[in-house]
Amino acid sequence: MERAAAAYGIKEQDVAASDVERYVQTIRLLGFVVIEGRVDEARLLEWRERLDRVLERQVAEGGGREAMSAIAEENTARALLACDESFLDLALDPVVLAVCERLLGDYFILNQQNGVVNPPAGAGHRQASFHRDLPYQHFVSSRPLAVSALLCLDDFTRESGGTVVLPGSHRLEAFPDDGVVAEAETQVVARAGSVLVFDSMLYHRAGTNTGTAPRRAVNHVWSLPIVKQQIVLPAVLRPAIWAEDARLAKLLGAASDPPRSVAEWIAARRSRVR
Repeated sequence: MERAAAAYGIKEQDVAASDVERYVQTIRLLGFVVIEGRVDEARLLEWRERLDRVLERQVAEGGGREAMSAIAEENTARALLACDESFLDLALDPVVLAVCERLLGDYFILNQQNGVVNPPAGAGHRQASFHRDLPYQHFVSSRPLAVSALLCLDDFTRESGGTVVLPGSHRLEAFPDDGVVAEAETQVVARAGSVLVFDSMLYHRAGTNTGTAPRRAVNHVWSLPIVKQQIVLPAVLRPAIWAEDARLAKLLGAASDPPRSVAEWIAARRSRVR
């Protein structure tokens, strides 16, 4: 049992009645939390291999490594579940979805699912620069617009270049002074199979991988449907995936994909009022 925090003069307190509520409170306070043990160690090798295959295929389709390096895409695999539908299993983590529901409400969608590989030997990565997962935005809202869930397929350590975060920065409009950043940045250490869940407006970056092996992760961004998907998933997935599952259609954005015509709008309205 955790020891109660020493305090006085406090008449109100939010008490976490479950692990999910504790995760939610931590994200609201710090902007991030690590949830351990979400993927069995026995399956991690399979997921690493699947990610490597998708990335290899996308690099080849994009013109080769040199061509993809020119646009800083050689270490990122986009829309994983469109290339390998088994990645849908990783997206539908019930604990992560429960956290998202508490933070975002009952209607949110998968905005993106990307594989990120932090190469070894200090080779560097585009994500090594501080950013938000909703980039170029300098406003904050009273409630989150999106939640990121970064699944660690390899151990996140100081050597492997674990993600570096600026705690509390999801509440800041402007990026802090460099000196403040240097004092405040915190590197996340997490075991493979854990998920780093954070407010997508939290400033963060990849650390430098000084080891000899790549550090892989799968990033999911769950957003309110008012934020457009990075890649329109209903256009690149088989409709059969969600045909018999209204909840899944909602999560994948099929139910919020904008109508392409007035006729589509009217048809959608009719389907909702029946």
